[in-house]
Amino acid sequence: MTFTKVIWVVHTVFFSLRRLWQPRQIWSNYKFLAFFLTIVAVLAIAACNSNTPQLDRGQISATAIGTDKLALAPTPIETKVVSHALGEVEIPLKPQRVVVLEENLILDSVLALGVKPVGVMSCRGCEENFRGIPSDLLADIPVVGNIGSQPSLEKILSLKPDLILGLTWLKSSYKLLSDIAPTVLIDFPSMHDFKERLRYVAQVLGKSDRAEELLTQYQDRIQKLRQQLGKKLETRTISVIYLAGSADIFYTYRPDFLAFGQIISDVGLRLIQQNQKQPQLTLSIEVLPKSDADVLFIMTELLTKDFKKANPEPLPFLQKPIWSTLKAVKNKQVYKVNWTVGGPIGANRIIDDLFKYLVKAS
Repeated sequence: MTFTKVIWVVHTVFFSLRRLWQPRQIWSNYKFLAFFLTIVAVLAIAACNSNTPQLDRGQISATAIGTDKLALAPTPIETKVVSHALGEVEIPLKPQRVVVLEENLILDSVLALGVKPVGVMSCRGCEENFRGIPSDLLADIPVVGNIGSQPSLEKILSLKPDLILGLTWLKSSYKLLSDIAPTVLIDFPSMHDFKERLRYVAQVLGKSDRAEELLTQYQDRIQKLRQQLGKKLETRTISVIYLAGSADIFYTYRPDFLAFGQIISDVGLRLIQQNQKQPQLTLSIEVLPKSDADVLFIMTELLTKDFKKANPEPLPFLQKPIWSTLKAVKNKQVYKVNWTVGGPIGANRIIDDLFKYLVKAS
């Protein structure tokens, strides 16, 4: 009933009553006045209630107990328990807001699996902000810190993550990070194989099927490269050295310790450093000829941006007389590459270079 109808009803009732009683009797009777006003009030309430939309049972419950936390509690999230470097932790079955406190070894796999982090760390001063990963893949993702320093807990908290991924160098901050979200830390030395690491990250993220697809694609590319190299697989030797700006030293790494060696091994190429036992060797330039090969790849990821600005090419190391005695230098088979690999993205970069320098350049 609308307000207009209420007025009409009141008017009708009023004049009907006047016809039944004498005016003086009506208005001199206090009880009648109270009775009349009660009728008006009841009609007004009825009019208001008739315009109130009716709620179904679910709507009434949600409205009536809007402050009841139990009634409005979110649907429980499915979880699972995973083992990591510091023990076991319960995490969401399929995390949706992942912060990656690393810029290569874990981040590569996360991106390749189709998961876009809500926060990452970068490598300030490095040749690339995200080593082995194109920066455009992370252009709009907030940076919560730089490798070598502690991440910003305030920034991480503001991103409301449901999972944090990192390496064991963050173990001193593990308790604080775990207070924000379930945290999984990976120990690189015990998980240095990039394929094993991809499978582990995929398990954590609930993307194991996608990981196997990526590894199948990787094997397909390896087989194509092997076919195109043909007999060169038996005769061509490869060497990989790292420069760090010094004119007197260089570095080599055990082939299976870093992904480039794992990939070269999968291809079947002969790597000069294949018998190295130590994860890393710091070598004097006098022994450089022992690292000579048909093709020499130079890694400069250890060089900072500041060093490169102050020391344009050629590097001091390359100006030493012993450099010109190398077979690869004489045959112009020396290539500067960036082979920092954390997962499938970086692995494809290496395969691209092997096609470019060993197949197309031949």
